[in-house]
Amino acid sequence: MEQVLFNLFDNAAKYAPQGSRITVTARHEDDSAVIRVFDEGEGIPGADLERIFDKFYRVRRSDRQRAGTGLGLAICRGFVESMGGSITAANRTDRPGAVFTIRLPVPVSQKLPAEALP
Repeated sequence: MEQVLFNLFDNAAKYAPQGSRITVTARHEDDSAVIRVFDEGEGIPGADLERIFDKFYRVRRSDRQRAGTGLGLAICRGFVESMGGSITAANRTDRPGAVFTIRLPVPVSQKLPAEALP
């Protein structure tokens, strides 16, 4: 999970203006832990939303200052899915920027048999 968050923060730093805010929220929704990472960049072009988690895929921007390998988000998806979760990307609805949403299952507590209780 540390690598997933690092990669998302690194992407936000690449695509959002210097000094802009990166916001992280976490909450329990239904049977999932939901973590969202919001940035204040230009958002993700619609044509790229479906592909940004593909290996070696990079959003083309002429003003990008730091080029990446196109592996960061693919790595995020691999780690999150290996934990039984999902990761999605969207554009913010409240202002310019992107939001990445991670959903991880929360284990259901199992009742112990009465004879196992002290």
